[in-house]
Amino acid sequence: MIEKIDLSALNVGDTLPTVNTGPISRHTIGLYAAGSADFNPIHTDSDFAKDKAGLPDVIVHGMFVMSYLAKIATNTVTPEAIKRIQTQFRAMTNVKDDLTCKGVVEKIEQTEQGKIAVVNVSAYRDDGSVVATGEIDILLS
Repeated sequence: MIEKIDLSALNVGDTLPTVNTGPISRHTIGLYAAGSADFNPIHTDSDFAKDKAGLPDVIVHGMFVMSYLAKIATNTVTPEAIKRIQTQFRAMTNVKDDLTCKGVVEKIEQTEQGKIAVVNVSAYRDDGSVVATGEIDILLS
């Protein structure tokens, strides 16, 4: 759901609308693999993931998680306002994980581009464990 916000009213500490993945299925992972052309078998082949990579099962693509962090911004501002997205992966994301992605304005600063809100973003599982963190810079003016 897209919920555009008034950028002029954005302040430090404000929270952007939360984005949820819903339980991530093998089907969703397969669709992402096809769309991204990333068919690494740790994402698509349970036998390989378990027997060769030592994983409990296939894992979700890191860039899939990043795309949901980016949705925090793309669901609320125009694409032109997004100036930087940076992500660090903290843990593997597993089949059936249901991620919640949140963004909080950390600071607002004046730059050569204009007034920028730096938004801290994080993706975490239902148990509270964090799988990815990062920052998104949003041009306010």
